[in-house]
Amino acid sequence: MEEASLFLKKILLYQQKGKALDVAMGRGRNSLFLARNGYQVDGIELSREAISDSKAVFARNHISVNIIEADLEKIALAQDSYDLVICFFYLQRNLLPQIRSAVKKEGFVVYETFLIDQHLKHGSPGRKEFCFEHNELLHFFEDFRIHYYEEGVGENNKITARIIAQKK
Repeated sequence: MEEASLFLKKILLYQQKGKALDVAMGRGRNSLFLARNGYQVDGIELSREAISDSKAVFARNHISVNIIEADLEKIALAQDSYDLVICFFYLQRNLLPQIRSAVKKEGFVVYETFLIDQHLKHGSPGRKEFCFEHNELLHFFEDFRIHYYEEGVGENNKITARIIAQKK
């Protein structure tokens, strides 16, 4: 299994525990990191293959993560329920208001996904709708306290937008 995102590891500078939601958790690398670091984690994923793989990893590591098998286009996130909501390399713009609402007051959002430059320079992702425009991610959280924001080349040479924002 891949290591957790280097960017996600920055959250420990701001917050060390709480209830976390991993949106589109994939094979669970970031959920595993959070659970190992004291978070109570819910992970949402649609892919049964990814869920099966993540369950095996969690079991091997004696880690408990509550996996929610769901289509993010059809689910409503619980409001004011999480100290931390993370999302990596998944973009569904109409879900962003729910992500904002799911975070408790003083809670954090850690989000990273492709920037339009990744599509324009490398052709991936294949559809530009899966990429943020410049400053778009920042604008979604402009009324949060921004602890960290960056656009540019990140981990594995992917061109991304990254934010750590705290709900006021």
